[in-house]
Amino acid sequence: MNLPFRVSAREKRVFITGTVLAVLIIIYWITGWYGDIKTEMADLTDAKQMMLQKQMKNLSDMGLLQEKLDNIKQSASTGQKSLLNGNKPPVAAAELQSILKDMLTSLQIDMKSERTLAAVDAGYYLGVPVEIGFISDTEKLKGFLYRLRVSALLLNVTDLKARVTNANNPEDTYITLVITGFIKKPADEEAVKKEK
Repeated sequence: MNLPFRVSAREKRVFITGTVLAVLIIIYWITGWYGDIKTEMADLTDAKQMMLQKQMKNLSDMGLLQEKLDNIKQSASTGQKSLLNGNKPPVAAAELQSILKDMLTSLQIDMKSERTLAAVDAGYYLGVPVEIGFISDTEKLKGFLYRLRVSALLLNVTDLKARVTNANNPEDTYITLVITGFIKKPADEEAVKKEK
């Protein structure tokens, strides 16, 4: 190849060396760039694999979560069955008084007094307390308290007072009990509570 100008051997060596250096620098830059991209892609792939594994684990746990949800629903349903009927405290109090009277009658105890107390806020529920008074010996009182405990309804004894009716014959005791049953809070009260 004839060039229009004359190039010395030394200039040819400098030119070839420069060209080789330029090519090597370009190759080095491209391999570095390729390495960075490869590392980023590997990191991205690892992150996506971890996310996919978590999602697969969640999907495999779906059956367990569904079982837990079913247990919670069943527990809530059982809890609803332990509440008094009626959506207003006076209606629930009348039912509770009737239930207590039936329990006492089955134990051959006469109810001497009964009265409904003011409803008590118990979170998502309203407590409906009823005060009853009767005369009983300790064995019948024990039987009555046992029936309250094993009742299908959620009943709490919130107060108990005992007074001996005859100091000479302390077998019979005048008992005053405050027993609280529960109802679901009416929807309008729930709405008022949420607004506050």
